[in-house]
Amino acid sequence: MRPVPNRSRRTSISGSSIASSVRTNDTFDAILSSPASSRTSLESWNSTPRRIEYGWQRPAPIKQYRKRRETGEILAALPEEVLGLILDELKKLHLKPGSTSCATCMMRDLCSVAMAGRGLLKAAQVALYEDIQLVGADSQMQRKRYKLNFGSRLVLLRRTLRSNPKLAAMVRSLKAPAVTQGVPLDLYQNLVASVIMACPNFERLVGFHQNHDYSFNRLFHALSTRRNLVEMHWTIEPSQFQRKRRLSNAAALLNSENPKFQEAPGDLPHQLSEDFLDLHTDWEHLKTLSIHCLPGATLTPVSLIPDILSRLPAIENLHLSHLPFTAFNDANLLSLPPLQTLTLSHLPGVSSEGLSSFVRRPSSRSLKKLTLQHMDVDSLPTLSQVLSNLTVLETLSLVQSAPPIMPPNEMIWLFPYLASPSLRKLHWDITCNQTSANGADSILARSIEANGFPSLRILRAPNDPEGVFQSLCKPMEKIETSSDKFRGLISKCTARPSPPATPTTPNTPKTPSKSPLGLTFPMEDQLFPSKMSSNLSQARTAAQSRLEAAWQTPRFFVNVIDDDGSVAENYGIAGFIGQAESKIQYCVTPDEGATDENGGLVDISDVLGDQGENLKVEGREGCNGRWNSYNGAIADKKERERWYHTERGRWRLVTLS
Repeated sequence: MRPVPNRSRRTSISGSSIASSVRTNDTFDAILSSPASSRTSLESWNSTPRRIEYGWQRPAPIKQYRKRRETGEILAALPEEVLGLILDELKKLHLKPGSTSCATCMMRDLCSVAMAGRGLLKAAQVALYEDIQLVGADSQMQRKRYKLNFGSRLVLLRRTLRSNPKLAAMVRSLKAPAVTQGVPLDLYQNLVASVIMACPNFERLVGFHQNHDYSFNRLFHALSTRRNLVEMHWTIEPSQFQRKRRLSNAAALLNSENPKFQEAPGDLPHQLSEDFLDLHTDWEHLKTLSIHCLPGATLTPVSLIPDILSRLPAIENLHLSHLPFTAFNDANLLSLPPLQTLTLSHLPGVSSEGLSSFVRRPSSRSLKKLTLQHMDVDSLPTLSQVLSNLTVLETLSLVQSAPPIMPPNEMIWLFPYLASPSLRKLHWDITCNQTSANGADSILARSIEANGFPSLRILRAPNDPEGVFQSLCKPMEKIETSSDKFRGLISKCTARPSPPATPTTPNTPKTPSKSPLGLTFPMEDQLFPSKMSSNLSQARTAAQSRLEAAWQTPRFFVNVIDDDGSVAENYGIAGFIGQAESKIQYCVTPDEGATDENGGLVDISDVLGDQGENLKVEGREGCNGRWNSYNGAIADKKERERWYHTERGRWRLVTLS
């Protein structure tokens, strides 16, 4: 028999469906053709009250089941940019000035965030690894566990970065722990260099500074290979040849008839200069460069610094300190590229004429911040040209012992003589006159009074014996701090102190008789006489005395008239010093990271100092993590030990720019 085709099967199914449809339609037509009573009941179904006695019941509500959210799912749904901003605020809470927390507590919280949810892992890893801060000593338990005498955290960090290239690519900055006594310096440098070599996008090394003596160093070699480096600080030591020459000539300098005579350091061999120049070859993104020469050190030939800057196309901030006249002079100053920040400190090769020529160049008009420390600017017209030619200058700092003066054949006929429409902050410290204002102070005060600085908002004058600058600023209710009364300072100006002992730049056997910071040589006082800077603590005390004296001279008088018209009482009010309509703030506090002894400006000693990491400084307390624990009556031992870590100092980053 022939099989029945599938077509007939589909037809039968289709026929049954049609029959079912017909029957349904017949039933509906029968209802419509039913008696009137049925039609009335059907038509009035929607109009009758829906009560239970009529047979109607409210349908049961449909239950909606929501999917249970996983831990951290809602927070992980936020964009990575928003999560990054949230974690940045968390880091600021831990590291802001005055916080009781520290970098270790911050990293512990970031680890907790990373484990809170899978969506939070990436944002937490970026916040944790992009700026690594290893502060203070390693845990003794950790060193015992891994059988390491030093650098246990650096070793573990290096192992993690080498095993996970994605994490290594996130690292931008590293704060290496300070070197403790008894640790081999060369081995520690090699360990830090190995961590840097594991980070392909490394940009900045902070907290650990090593002097450069022109010998091969793995740390500087590792930094020279990082193409994304944005900041570099050089502390130059004399080479071996220069060191021998200086020690041999030290006795002759002491016996010299001229005590201020300074012999120029010997030139570097050509090969050493070329090697130092080659270290800057791959730094195409470097923005900040600082060069500080120790006594007896130099950079020669004189064209070495211009050659270095020519290889740094992205340079914006330049800081030069204590360079001999054989290393930097007026010609080098005129060859500088366009910059935003320039610091010139103790450069005997730069004159006032060279500074005037420098500010007249079109490429110098990009400067926004200029610092002149003990540059001996002896001409007031030079300072006037600096202010008038640098059209976008916002911050100017001038520190020197003698004031700039007017040439004998020139006179000031019209004020303001010193003027800048863009200057917002001025640091003016002339340390010679301690009892009366000098001529430059008077000219500057009259220029400010004549609206020569319409944008000026902050004025810091540590040496203001007559209060000529304080009387031009907004009145202040109180200037002196509570700690100023107990310091016992006597003199108005003190010599620039040496930085506190810190292990960040340890002593090396190559340089004999260094200071604890490793920044001095024998006979330093004879070769480089210390410069003077005003003390801000004493400046606050003097300003407070002038303020209290002004209270005795009221600005307004109140007369109380009796009923008979006679004066019953007469008293004065509102005694103050300053101008109420002025927009200028009289600043007597140091910059962030600076000290009162340095006059309030950040110096190279502040950058190379311990920055709060050394706990051996008297009166300094560290963090052990227990600030976050509960100290009530029900606190148990497990809860107390949960937040504990090795006591470490609260390190704060100090920058020159």
